[in-house]
Amino acid sequence: MKKKRKGSHRSTLDLGGKAGIITGAGSGMGREIALRLSSDGACVVVADIEYEAVCALRDEIRDAGGEAHPVQADVSNEADVKAMSQACIDTCGGIDFLVSNAGIVGPYDFDKTTAEDWDRVFGVNARGGFLCARHVLPHMKKNRSGRIIFNASTNGAKPGKHVIAYRSSKAALIMLARSLAMQAAPYGITVNAICPGVTATPMQRNLVEGLQASEGISYEEYTEEREKRIPMGRFTEVSDIADIAEFLLSDNADFITGQAIFVNGGEW
Repeated sequence: MKKKRKGSHRSTLDLGGKAGIITGAGSGMGREIALRLSSDGACVVVADIEYEAVCALRDEIRDAGGEAHPVQADVSNEADVKAMSQACIDTCGGIDFLVSNAGIVGPYDFDKTTAEDWDRVFGVNARGGFLCARHVLPHMKKNRSGRIIFNASTNGAKPGKHVIAYRSSKAALIMLARSLAMQAAPYGITVNAICPGVTATPMQRNLVEGLQASEGISYEEYTEEREKRIPMGRFTEVSDIADIAEFLLSDNADFITGQAIFVNGGEW
């Protein structure tokens, strides 16, 4: 029998005085991470291509007593990423952490994936992660401290016959995290990848729409069948991802770097 979480998270982690960026913060995991870190006292820049979504998130965070600053950014656009990084310095006073979360799925079927589709998925997922890290690292190196988290995917380490562009781009993020960790370590900067399992987010629903179109299966049928393949009997929740992001930003994780951490209920 699957178990669901009950109640709201009560954090004891103190991030007061810390500042950072969460991309793809308008919905799903990014939104949950931003809410969590702001509740811990961090000043957060919440970035998304959907500006209204992060403006609403800013209002929610401020109503709860936190500090947030919305930025409209396409992470595949270097000028946007540069402006986003500068906005964090200008509004929050620095950049202590980056949660590079923005991502897209792309086509479900490989046969229907065009070169333009492939470039678009890699542009947001892999290029976006690279650009975000590239523009926060100089500030972190100068301060000789920092935390970078890439939101990858279990699918980045798990081959499959569908969403191949997505899987490949997430595999690139895992290798980026592992390799960049070696380059950043002498500066006291940790770099890790979080690899969620199946999570009920807007992105996941887009993926299921592709499944429905390709195989004629209902969302309910998909959910029932898919959960049976997870040893712990339920999908990953956005709060599970916020939990691990919060931990990786804490002092308790200052010797953890170059890791791909799978949050998937034991599924392989």
